[in-house]
Amino acid sequence: MNAKALTAGVAVAAAVGVFSLPASAATAISGAVNAVANSSINNVTTSDQQSKSWSGAPATLDASVSSHAINGDDKVSTQGEVLAAWSSANAGSIRFFNYGWEFSVNDPTTTEAASDLTQGRGGDDWTYTFMATQNGAITMNYNVTAAENPFGLWGWSIDWSGPGGGLPVSNPFDPTTSGVFTRALVAGQTYTIGLNGNPNVAFPGPTGSYDGLMQGGFTFAITGANVPEPATWAMMLFGIAAIGAGLRLNRAKTLTDASVRKLRAAT
Repeated sequence: MNAKALTAGVAVAAAVGVFSLPASAATAISGAVNAVANSSINNVTTSDQQSKSWSGAPATLDASVSSHAINGDDKVSTQGEVLAAWSSANAGSIRFFNYGWEFSVNDPTTTEAASDLTQGRGGDDWTYTFMATQNGAITMNYNVTAAENPFGLWGWSIDWSGPGGGLPVSNPFDPTTSGVFTRALVAGQTYTIGLNGNPNVAFPGPTGSYDGLMQGGFTFAITGANVPEPATWAMMLFGIAAIGAGLRLNRAKTLTDASVRKLRAAT
């Protein structure tokens, strides 16, 4: 009987999660990456665009774009690459490589030379839509660096559909920045987080050599409070009580057996 009580208590406790890992804090809905590269000389533009997405089950996404506008010896090149990976519905990383441009424009008759990684992109550079399964928070760490001439690169703003809003970029002259973005989550609510770049630069005439590139690294994690429901608490307490009762009965039986042995020895 004692063993049965103990076994039942352990079984109930395990069933309600006393000995289990916390449940997922989010359910994945969809993810996407979008990239575009536009290069222009004298209003003649070349473009390259890619979009990739998943729905339901997270998958690694990548996009790589490059375009070149050429007029005689003059050339404008624009490029960028993004790689997004989800380790689970709760966590992932986004990497941007060599986002920017290279100008070599010396013809004095040139009236316009431009580059951007924005127009016709098809949405944010990266987005993730999920439903929070418990109250908690999303945290995103970010680090952006620039090389050569940073003007016009801007960096990436963080878009957020929930309360508190996102995090806009603040310096068009230098995208270099790092930090942590955090927002609260409410169980049952659906949220979308995105990274939205606005790299663009234009000149009204010859530029000579003008290069600018940036790299971006972002990681995110969704965590939950993992507080059990009242019914779950009740089952947990029942399980713990059953374990305690089993141990007490075991101790009482041990004491009784010892008393009997002493009496037999005395007679």
